[in-house]
Amino acid sequence: MMKKIFLYKLLEDQETELIGRFDTLKEAQEKVIELTEVDEDTTVFDFYTDEQEYEEITDCVKSYTDACNVLGIEPMNEQDMKARGYRPDEIARRKLETITEALNEGWKPDWNNTDEYKYYPYFYIKENAKAQGTAGLSFVFTSNAATATNASFGSRLCFHDSETARYAGRTFTELYEQILIEKL
Repeated sequence: MMKKIFLYKLLEDQETELIGRFDTLKEAQEKVIELTEVDEDTTVFDFYTDEQEYEEITDCVKSYTDACNVLGIEPMNEQDMKARGYRPDEIARRKLETITEALNEGWKPDWNNTDEYKYYPYFYIKENAKAQGTAGLSFVFTSNAATATNASFGSRLCFHDSETARYAGRTFTELYEQILIEKL
């Protein structure tokens, strides 16, 4: 465990919003300056910091059950869901939604903000993979390449940063395979 600087924004009705975690107070202050420059109704007095112990979320979420524990919810009863007619891909998608929510630590994408980046795992599907004895789906990540890619993932499966998307793709490849590849 390590100490991090947590930056919060004060909202109405005594509510707060976690803006982010930073390694130094200077980084948190720079973020406040950036936010106040973008929104003229926001001042430095709308924010506060708190130094707290922090364990990386990727160290806490290694499985679907871990994600449920982080969120304080009960894991779904897969046998009951199968008996009610849910397909394996539907169950896998629900698991990935829970995992994504836990890994995002409260961050939700703002689809009205086109300047806010949203990240997804990117996969390479191998041709004739089953004949070769491999899984057929491997995790791939590209950045700053001469080409662009487009994948149709649901908004419930996007991440706040590329490192977390990369972690999810590598760690939960089997669940992604269940929702992305139709088994014939």
